[in-house]
Amino acid sequence: MANDLEELKRKRDQLTARIQQSEARIKANTKKDDDRVKVLVGAAILDHLQRTGSFPGGGLHDLLSLMDGFLIRPAERKAILGDDQQGSEALRRCAV
Repeated sequence: MANDLEELKRKRDQLTARIQQSEARIKANTKKDDDRVKVLVGAAILDHLQRTGSFPGGGLHDLLSLMDGFLIRPAERKAILGDDQQGSEALRRCAV
């Protein structure tokens, strides 16, 4: 009986470790997505400032339009604009 209890505790500890690893991986990926959005949006705004001498105004729709005209690489477009071109989940997290 004591062996069964020890085996259950060992399995619990292994499962706890796997859960912690999975949570850490999710957190790291979320941070990576958020950082990518911030860098790309910042680059677009700086580019706009250099070209026009003014800060782009407006809300999320105007930002999406700016990013649509700025981004070329498909992976970057998806990271910012999302699959539906209405803004990725990471952009919405950072823009709120």
